Amino acid sequence: MYTLFNMVIQRSFMKFISKLLVLPLISILMASLVTLSCFGSELDSKLKNNTPYGAHLNITNQSDLESKRSTNNLSSTLTTEQNKGVLIVKVTTLNGEHGMNTSSDFTVNIHANGPVPDIFKGNTSGTVVRLSMGMYSVTTSSTPHYNSSFSNDCNGGIMKVETKYCNIVIAYSKSE
Repeated sequence: MYTLFNMVIQRSFMKFISKLLVLPLISILMASLVTLSCFGSELDSKLKNNTPYGAHLNITNQSDLESKRSTNNLSSTLTTEQNKGVLIVKVTTLNGEHGMNTSSDFTVNIHANGPVPDIFKGNTSGTVVRLSMGMYSVTTSSTPHYNSSFSNDCNGGIMKVETKYCNIVIAYSKSE
């Protein structure tokens, strides 16, 4: 009898707690879905008009249409580029007494999500690379008798709001 009574109380308590926790959670989720639904329909109307803020275009001929399309593509590209992290890559070459190469003699490769640019010639002033959020790494072309060393920010993860600095030192190492 005691065990049956105990089970009934436990079930009642569990139902009470689940209602106490689940109902507010469900209402929060429903409110979020309604908000997202409203945002989605607003976004759909803007996309259908293919203009910022849903403004209507006054297009009279084909050249006007092409002009508007290129303007929209440019603003889309700028927005996309602004949503990327920044990696500044500097290449320094140390030749010692025998080496003859400069930083631009080495090709830098960026391995990441959508790097711009992804391949370029090294330079001492630095190259700005835009990366989508995620993991990345930097490599250089190999040249006989030169060894590359990379700073900590030459690989790892990047967020869209971050700026990181990758310093590469390429040193001549042939001893004579």
